[in-house]
Amino acid sequence: MAKAGTKPPTPTRRTPLSRERIARSALELIDDEGLESCSMRRLGARLGVEAMALYHHFPSKGDLLDGVVDCLLEEVELPASGTPRQRLRACIRSYRACAIRHPPAFVLLAARRFNTERAFAFYEALLGVFGELGLTAQQSARWFRLIGGFASGAGMADVASRERIADATPLRLERAPELIAFPRVRAVAPHLSVKNLDSVFEFGLDVLFDALAAQTGSKV
Repeated sequence: MAKAGTKPPTPTRRTPLSRERIARSALELIDDEGLESCSMRRLGARLGVEAMALYHHFPSKGDLLDGVVDCLLEEVELPASGTPRQRLRACIRSYRACAIRHPPAFVLLAARRFNTERAFAFYEALLGVFGELGLTAQQSARWFRLIGGFASGAGMADVASRERIADATPLRLERAPELIAFPRVRAVAPHLSVKNLDSVFEFGLDVLFDALAAQTGSKV
């Protein structure tokens, strides 16, 4: 009971749940504890609600993970200005950067298909850049898959090489290549080290864009 002449304490207002807040909290949970720890129960505890309250916003865990993909895609930048080559290159770099910021969650970008309006909007914007290059729908689909496969693979290589996967064991290739019995493996080890991930990635981009330029008949 409040003392005479004093005001009773103001009740603390709980931030209302929303799809955005839940998905963002799920991404934070995955970043902190790993993808395998992302359950409705643990997420509810993190938000201070019963797990059932989350199902009003996401009917299933799959829908929730799609929401996390949306959060990740929000961080992928596709510049509005510049040449198509510059914009695509910046977008692929930004996509890979998600792997460095969110290593446990990045697998969702690599493994889950686009399935939400937000994801389709990103897809549409990227296809618009392909359209500027004169690519047909079939060509655009192939280049989307090719670039997506390259960017996802590069991101997963970053996650693995930085030992950010669950239950990672110390990488002999990175830490003690001189102890590996195979001479060709020892020879390439320095070129596959974490410090060279950027240069290997940029080499891959050069190969991709040279092939895209050859198909479109111009420098893109």
